[in-house]
Formats: sequence, C-alpha cells, structure tokens
Amino acid sequence: MEPRAAIETSAALIAEAERIPPDEPLRRRGPALRAADEAARALGALSDDERGDPDVEGVLHLRRANALRLAGHEHDAEARASFEAALALAPDRAGFWYDYALLHKWRGRWQEAFDANLRARTAGGDTKPVLWNLAIAATALGRGGVAAECWRALGMPARVNDAGMPVVEGLEPAQVRVPSRGTGDEHGGPVPDRGGTFELVWVAPLSPVHGVVESPTFGEAPTDYGDVILWDGAPASVAEIDGKVVPRFPLLEILRRGDERRMRFVGLQQASAEVDRLEQALPAGCLVFVQSERVEHACVRCASGEVLTRHEHTAPEAHRIVYGKIVAPADVPLARVRDVIAEQMRARGTFQLAVPALYELLGDAKRAGQEREAWRGIERVAIRKGLA
Repeated sequence: MEPRAAIETSAALIAEAERIPPDEPLRRRGPALRAADEAARALGALSDDERGDPDVEGVLHLRRANALRLAGHEHDAEARASFEAALALAPDRAGFWYDYALLHKWRGRWQEAFDANLRARTAGGDTKPVLWNLAIAATALGRGGVAAECWRALGMPARVNDAGMPVVEGLEPAQVRVPSRGTGDEHGGPVPDRGGTFELVWVAPLSPVHGVVESPTFGEAPTDYGDVILWDGAPASVAEIDGKVVPRFPLLEILRRGDERRMRFVGLQQASAEVDRLEQALPAGCLVFVQSERVEHACVRCASGEVLTRHEHTAPEAHRIVYGKIVAPADVPLARVRDVIAEQMRARGTFQLAVPALYELLGDAKRAGQEREAWRGIERVAIRKGLA
C-alpha cells in the first residue's frame, strides 16, 4: 500500500480502536493491531526519498505507536520504541509528544507523562487536551501548583491546599468506574465470582480529576470508601440519574488510602429497617451501605425452618437477604462495633448478620471462622427461600 494511503487507513483503524474505553480489557485482536500491521508494512516499503521525512516515516511511526498503545500492556515496549522513532524525526511536534504522554498515562508512568505533556505544551501552547493531561500527571505526582495553574488556564478557580494538592471548589459529585471481581465466598452476592466487571463509586471531587470515594466497593476492587483517587478526564460512559446526565470516568490511580475499616457483611432480615436501625445504633461516624437485597414473602414459622413440621401458617411476611459493607472510622473501637451488632441481633431474633472481616481485624481467628460459616448458613437459608 502507498505510504500516504497507509497513513489514512491506519488512522481510521485507530479511531475505531479508540471507541473501546481504555480501561476495558481487550477481548479480540481488534483494529488496533491491524493498524499497527498496516503501518509496519508501509514502513518496510518506504522509498529512499520517503525515509527520514517526518510527514511520511514520522507519521507512520506515530500511527504504529498509537495502535500499539491501544493494543494493550503487552505491546508497551514496542509502542515506546515506535514513539521514540517518530519523535526522533519530529522532535518539535506537539501532537507527537501529546500522544506519547497518553501512553505513559495509561501505564501509570506519571513523571514520563508529565515530561511529555510539558514538551507538548512547549511545542504547541496551551491547548485544552494538553492542559488537562498535564494537570492529571501533576496531580498524580503531588505537584499541586502546576495542576492548579493548568486549571486556572482552563478558566477554573483553582488553588493549592495545605497538603500541596489542587482544589477547585463547587464541583458536582462524580462517578468513577472501578474494575472488580467477586470474592469467591458467596453464592448470590452482587459481584460475580467468575470474570471481571466494573463497580461504580461516587466521589466528592477535590479537582476535576481527583477526589474522595464516598461509596464502598463490594467485590475485590483496587479502591474503597475513603480513598483519594485519580481518574481520567474523558468519560468511559454516561448515564442519566434523577434527570441529570452523569459521566462515568475510568480510574487511573489511588493517590492515598483511607484509614477507615471496611467490613463486608451478609444479613437476613424481615424488614429493611433492621439494617437502618443497626447504623443508628453503631458509634458516631460508622456507616452501613447496602449493595443488594432480595425479598420473599413467607410464613414466619416456615421462614424460621419449620417447613417439615405441621403448623398453622401465619400471614406471609417479608424476608430479605442483604449484602453490604460496614465502614468504621479509624478512631472507633472495633470491639464496640462487635458489641452493638450482637446487641441488635439479640434484641430482634429475626435479624442475622455475619461479618467475618470484623473478627479478622480484631485478631479473633476462631470467631472469624465461625462468622464465615454463619455467612454460608445465611446463604443456604436464602437459597432455600429462593432469595439467592
């Protein structure tokens, strides 16, 4: 294929590959590798006049580099080599440096992403994409002054807080999607045990690209309630919530771990208010989050296990299996959390809760094992009732 035709063809294939959000796993060879192959073939067929031409050889190296960037982490070394070859031919092209910065961003190489974005800014000025990505890299590195300067250049009233991080006031809550998989110890839980998925967390933004997680994750996920995280500026998807369009951003980095204790639980209850009462009874600052709940209406005595004993059936009542997480601040004694849960279960015989992580954190291995068995027991009851 003639080089300029290969440039156009590979560009179209790259545009197709970019329709897949960069945080999603690649399930097939896809257009990205086809674009890389197209560019490689054209590079191998260049004439002597075309070699060394930044508009031909340079752009073909860039096309191959971007295609390999989109093809996955396993092609990282090849992508870097192709970017370096392109930049050797066109060291002052802002777009080349900007694309190289994207590779580093999605590989978590923040200093290199920062440096490449600076080169793009020097070569091409204060364009919106460069400022956004420079601010992202600066935030990841804790260079709040640079990030705040970028946000101000984009018209946002940014400042730097006492921790040296950028702050932009008045931003709406945001959603970030987090890769997750099941924990392997539940039958009907909210996150599948096999295969990967995404969980959505709400965050309170401190800037347009970083903030504090305000809702927990329920599977094996890299982040949880209270963490300070960094996300990309381009949404992976959008949704309408309460009449508002809410973008969902890909997670890039965990900047600081929260010190809260997060403890998954499974419960069996007759009324949803029982979990609400638990939160009210726990020490101040503790939160109870419910991820999923399934309801069945049954006779109370049947629900308690008397299905094989002849009895007069009572009016059907609701029974619920509920999965969730208890979050306790670092200064709350976990022994007090343990005691409150026990008190609530004694006070209402229809309420059962298993929280293995609580006893693991307390260092009580025997009780943690009993709680795991109780978890399985609650699920067996739920399966029998059709709730899981």
